[in-house]
Amino acid sequence: MSAARMQLEDTSQLIPAARHALILDHVRARGIAAIAELAEVIGVSLSTVRRDLGDLAAQGLLRRTHGGAVALTIAQTTFEPAPAIAQHQHADAKRAIGHAGAALLDDGQSVVFDSSSTVLEAARATVSRGVAITAITNDLRIAAVLAEQPRVRLIVPGGSLRTGSYTLMGEPGVSFARGLAADIAFLGAHAVSGTEVSETSIEIATIKQAMAGGARRVAVLADSTKFGTVAFCRVLTLGPGHLVISDPDLGADSRGALEEAGVSVVTGAGEAGR
Repeated sequence: MSAARMQLEDTSQLIPAARHALILDHVRARGIAAIAELAEVIGVSLSTVRRDLGDLAAQGLLRRTHGGAVALTIAQTTFEPAPAIAQHQHADAKRAIGHAGAALLDDGQSVVFDSSSTVLEAARATVSRGVAITAITNDLRIAAVLAEQPRVRLIVPGGSLRTGSYTLMGEPGVSFARGLAADIAFLGAHAVSGTEVSETSIEIATIKQAMAGGARRVAVLADSTKFGTVAFCRVLTLGPGHLVISDPDLGADSRGALEEAGVSVVTGAGEAGR
């Protein structure tokens, strides 16, 4: 039985997005998986797995075969899972990363929260800590979480909602972010190769660039699976003064490249410091 399955009391009751996340994680970790294998790992019927594989293949997230599925050997630089799937992928790592990010915050700071399932966990952890901050976000889901904490002064700059997501992009949000001098910006990342952070669309890369430029400190929150890949649009090059928060599975090569460039790297909730 997989560790992912053991963490869930009743996988047969998982919503489709959670099943899809488990299937993607399993296939990508092994390169190939049979339908019967996936049914056993996730604890659902063969017919359910067949249906889920068809959905994932239609989204371009894996390749369907007669008896199962194989991972895509070449990353498709403009494809990404739907937000409902992304939030269930590597959930434990994202929670730990989010807690490590929230631990950096002090009362009175201004904090930019980028639209990201990992940054969402930082927002949840921030609310749990009860720190009094001014928060700026372009994510409607993150805004709803932060709005639950009366000690958070919340600003949502606006923009156009990205289809199928909770992300606001474009104007007036981009200009607003560029005009900030926030204490810290928490950025998510679709891909990190060496010191290059990249995203799947021009519009998302643009708002992330504006957020990074409007903060005195930038912290990239990304689980280890995001490293060693490249997406369609460059966001920024990491260097001295930047911080990366990931999980303990971050590869030695990825960590070494970051640290050689002067980037501070945190790979566990216990390492974060001010």
